[in-house]
Amino acid sequence: MNIASAKLTFYGLLCPQLCLHELRKQFPGSHRVKRLTGMRFESLERYEDANKMYDAILQEDATNTAARKRKIAILKALGKTTEAIRELNEYLEQFVGDQEAWHELAELYINEHDYGKAAFCLEELMMTNPHNHLYCQHYAEVKYTQGGLESLEISRKYFSQALKLNNRNMRALFGLYMSASHIASNPKANAKMKKDNLRYATWAATQINKAYQLAGRSRKETKYSLKVVEDMLEALQITQS
Repeated sequence: MNIASAKLTFYGLLCPQLCLHELRKQFPGSHRVKRLTGMRFESLERYEDANKMYDAILQEDATNTAARKRKIAILKALGKTTEAIRELNEYLEQFVGDQEAWHELAELYINEHDYGKAAFCLEELMMTNPHNHLYCQHYAEVKYTQGGLESLEISRKYFSQALKLNNRNMRALFGLYMSASHIASNPKANAKMKKDNLRYATWAATQINKAYQLAGRSRKETKYSLKVVEDMLEALQITQS
């Protein structure tokens, strides 16, 4: 560590404002330093000052994605979800490959209970990165929340895909159990569908119990976890026959 960086580290620990002052001296006109200043304003809830700082950056560089994202973050912090969604959509028209932005937009739609649009955002993410098990899991959760037999079937398939990509994803395993269980007990499901999903739910329940045992829990905890799964199966009137 050289003297300059050591000095900045000392100032940063002592006072963020002093650190920013030193950075501005060393890097005058730097967009990164300006963005840090804006984030400092955000931390103090001086959102108007932060927006002015980001606007100044965008006047000099209209393609500065970080500044645009910070402006959207301010809208979110102020509870202006509709405006944040609109700005994110406009942003993604120009930067369609930004996975972080698609994920944030999906979360905003979920908060607004607009699960159809949230699912669309997650579909875009899965097309960009089909091997990400978390995207598959999140998509499956959204489809599960939508409800209805068709959405539950899609949910079960994507929970299965998440497990295929990462067989240690316990959330996807529980999701597979719940979606298959609901399909198996759905009066609109035909006999074959019920039989198949009963098998999926039973398999998932078995894997959940094995995971608890392999985790090295005490015998008492393992016995309790087995009882929980058995109770869930019984509550859904699903049997092993």
